Amino acid sequence: MSNLKRYTLYLVNFVDIISCILSFMLAQKIRFSFVNTWKPMMGEVYQRLMLVAIIAYIITNIMSLYNDEQYLKRSTTREFIASAKMIVYVVVLMQTYMFFTKASEAYSRVFIAIFAGIFLIVDFAARVLMKKIVFARYQNSKYAEKILIVGNYEAADQVIHKIQSSVDWRFSLVGAVITDRHAKGESVSGIEIVSDPMHIQEDILKIDADSVMLLPVDMPSSTVSSWIREFRRMGKPVHLYIDQYDTSDSYRKLDQIGDCAVISYHMAMPMPKRQMLMKRLCDILLGLLLLPVFIVVFVITWIFDLFESPGTVMIRRIRVGKNGHRFYQYRFRIYRLDADEKIRAKKLPLTAIGTFLKVLHLDGLPEILNVLSSEMSFFGPKAPSLPEFLKMSTKQRGNLSVPPGIVGYWSSEKSKSSSEIAAMDQEYVSDWNIVKDLSIFMTMFFRYITLQSSRRFTRAEAEEELAFIRDYNIERMPMEYDRSAYTEKKTPSFMAYLGFKRLVDIILSAAGIIILSPVMLVIAMLVIADDGGTPLYGHERIGLHGKKIRVYKFRSMRMDAGDLEKLLTPEQLSQYQREFKIDNDPRILKLGRFLRKTSLDELPQLFNILGGSMSIIGPRPIVMEETEKYGNMIAKFLSAKPGLTGYWQAYARNNATYETGERQKMEMYYIDHQNLWTDIKIFFKTFISVFTKQGAQ
Repeated sequence: MSNLKRYTLYLVNFVDIISCILSFMLAQKIRFSFVNTWKPMMGEVYQRLMLVAIIAYIITNIMSLYNDEQYLKRSTTREFIASAKMIVYVVVLMQTYMFFTKASEAYSRVFIAIFAGIFLIVDFAARVLMKKIVFARYQNSKYAEKILIVGNYEAADQVIHKIQSSVDWRFSLVGAVITDRHAKGESVSGIEIVSDPMHIQEDILKIDADSVMLLPVDMPSSTVSSWIREFRRMGKPVHLYIDQYDTSDSYRKLDQIGDCAVISYHMAMPMPKRQMLMKRLCDILLGLLLLPVFIVVFVITWIFDLFESPGTVMIRRIRVGKNGHRFYQYRFRIYRLDADEKIRAKKLPLTAIGTFLKVLHLDGLPEILNVLSSEMSFFGPKAPSLPEFLKMSTKQRGNLSVPPGIVGYWSSEKSKSSSEIAAMDQEYVSDWNIVKDLSIFMTMFFRYITLQSSRRFTRAEAEEELAFIRDYNIERMPMEYDRSAYTEKKTPSFMAYLGFKRLVDIILSAAGIIILSPVMLVIAMLVIADDGGTPLYGHERIGLHGKKIRVYKFRSMRMDAGDLEKLLTPEQLSQYQREFKIDNDPRILKLGRFLRKTSLDELPQLFNILGGSMSIIGPRPIVMEETEKYGNMIAKFLSAKPGLTGYWQAYARNNATYETGERQKMEMYYIDHQNLWTDIKIFFKTFISVFTKQGAQ
């Protein structure tokens, strides 16, 4: 906020509070002195109510008026509307106070109505008078800062015109010094030329000027510096005019980076940091309140999908967020995984739960996760897709200086054109307040409960989800291999063993998640604190019968770990290509080394076990490239569900490698001898290996 706006705001606040007090006193006089009343005036009670009215105004000012930058530019009609809105907020807050304190019976409703009417008249009149008379007289009074313009004739003419045509009431121009001609005694844009460069030192003593505005157009930097030093010696503050600062297509502000003075240009006025903080706190609070609702809907959706179209519950779409950053926006999947086949057969491609979510607009509920991760806000401009972003105008892109919203003017004002919505969003970004968010929320809520929601599931969104499902189905396609190369055991005793093993997996993984959740939360926070990246990552592996699964771990490597040629030496790169592991891997974080040696990085795999893609005991899951190491034994290897730990993990870990063939032999040994007793021995041997750090890296 500029000084002009700040000083103006302070004066408006002063006028509003004085108007509130006068209106309250007049309303008391009218209600309890001039009109017959059924109860006597209660002085102490109404004094308390007057204090409530002042506090209500202060709250209203903080929420919606603090960045009011239009006061000096508003017409009389718009000023009346602005006063009326402010008074409505104050009265509503007063009524809220009376409702929650159960004090309604102590106050007259007629008094509140009289107070509101008088407050509107008095405040509106005071605001108009201040703008029309007080500010105009202040500019011509001894209190206004008197400025002397110094520069060439053309620059002085332009600057004087700008100052005179502005609404800035704090300054008055008392003269000009023209540096490129001798024109003393003449005038420029109605301002007298009072001196020239040759006589400025003696003439300035006779000029009643508080400060100097220097226009360094066509001046060498050395000349500018000498002028500034000269005026400082004369005791005059210097305002340096910056021609490059005057750009109409950008919002700009003076700033400082280190010890360097800079001018920062923005596509739109950035939201003040204090308001961004308040908005972020509101998002977090509301997100945490709605998180249990999301979890319940997620579980219900998962159960329905499990019976009708098992697969991913949520989809993710690329969207453009704050300052053009791309992110994944989450939504519930509403289409079946065989939607393309259903569409070709002219049948309904949506799942039953998907249809329900779409009708109630609950398919966007996972966006709460985007809000909590600060990629989105509950209220704000629309998050465009990448093609939409590329087609947006400069003005529309400028509105993305704040996180996009789940809802906003774009979703509640369908009757408006795109340019009108862009203008509303720009005003929202530059002059945010909680009341605007409440207004958007109430509009959307009313349309929702009256079944008049204007939100539509567009064809582009449908195609986007169908494309995601196609890619998802391709990713889920099992690895192709010769299954006839190995015949799996299917004896009754072995099948009973597998059933019991699955039951134990469910019980132990669920218990582990519950018991170890505080540990996992702490590890996640430490990983984030280490290098600021995401704490988890999912790596694609090959699971039972060649099915592709995503195995979850705590991230132990740098965020740029995929850039192998940059981070690894030729020897390390060669080892990685052979073993898929590296001695003294430089990509591993300090915390990551500890997590790997203690195997704590693998705790998130408890969720894989609970979901059924892994078991507690089994061969370690491998990537596609590792399948080549097993040759014609791959069918045998993939006949067992991969495990959190296994025979190779417990008895050798990194001491048995692919290069020697020992790892393959140990994995095959487990598959040949898998039974309950073998699993128990591996389970306890794993703890011994972890604590003794046997074979760890």
